[in-house]
Amino acid sequence: MKKLLFATTAAAGIIASGFGAQADASENTNYSNQATNYSATQTADSSNTSEVYKEFIAAGGTQELWDNIVMPESSGNPNAVNELGYRGLGQTKEAWGTGSVTEQTKGMINYAKERYGSIDAAIAFRQANNWW
Repeated sequence: MKKLLFATTAAAGIIASGFGAQADASENTNYSNQATNYSATQTADSSNTSEVYKEFIAAGGTQELWDNIVMPESSGNPNAVNELGYRGLGQTKEAWGTGSVTEQTKGMINYAKERYGSIDAAIAFRQANNWW
């Protein structure tokens, strides 16, 4: 058990330090002590955040979902990809994570309702655990 705990702690330290990340330090975003590194090419290709936000809201997203999940997870970049391969606005490995902003928004809403029962419950989980 101690070996497993040590290995897990060491792996978390390596991930948190950005070991192997392709982005430079200026592209790291830190929310609630969770560092998320995005590929430099994906960051450079990101759409204008205000346009993405407008499309997100038009597709049924909410301000609360944007502020509490989208921004901490992807900084509003629908093309964001982290070093573990999670992608899109909600940082997922599901197919909807590579779709249009509308597809990603609908995917996030469905995911929140299916996994957590509601958007509010998904937000509460994200706030408590720094992931969703």
